[in-house]
Amino acid sequence: MEANNRRSKVLKALFHGPNSMAKRMKAFTINGYRFHTEGRDKSKTAQNYGVMVEAEGKPYYGKITDIIELDYFSECKVVLFRCDWVDVNSSRGRKEDKGGLTLLNFAHKIHRGNALKDDPYILSSQASQVFYVEDEKDKGWSHVVRVKPRDSYHMGATMEDDDDELHPLSKPSNIAKEDEFSNPVNWVAISEE
Repeated sequence: MEANNRRSKVLKALFHGPNSMAKRMKAFTINGYRFHTEGRDKSKTAQNYGVMVEAEGKPYYGKITDIIELDYFSECKVVLFRCDWVDVNSSRGRKEDKGGLTLLNFAHKIHRGNALKDDPYILSSQASQVFYVEDEKDKGWSHVVRVKPRDSYHMGATMEDDDDELHPLSKPSNIAKEDEFSNPVNWVAISEE
């Protein structure tokens, strides 16, 4: 009942829309990535403003220009990234080098105005982080370097959704699953020596 009550409050808050005051941030951490706005990183040696999102089976690349948190009257919060997106549908904005690496030219952007089709926003939860390395030979073009989230490790098999279960690879071999006891075929005779 508690979960249904919570969902009901969130739906009501979403229906009424966000609070008229939004919060602007220069940095935000989500999905193991630490994102910054491009303006914040201008004076830094590290670069954390590169973003990639997949839509319609295609990667889109951008630079975060603004991070905005919408507050739905303390019931839920939504963080949006406003980005300058490179035109990946044009050879003037995206190309591949001889080695198959992706190069981008941010002089050719997707959105150029305030029309709905030019919407530069994505949900922060959709974003993956990338870095851009300027190409020394081909001025104006940058190589895309994809990165893995921090503090996440590939541990092999995926975890079960059930919190009560042990991870299959960490379960001792002498512990049987509950359903194995209901099927006599799985029973093993123990011989005494």
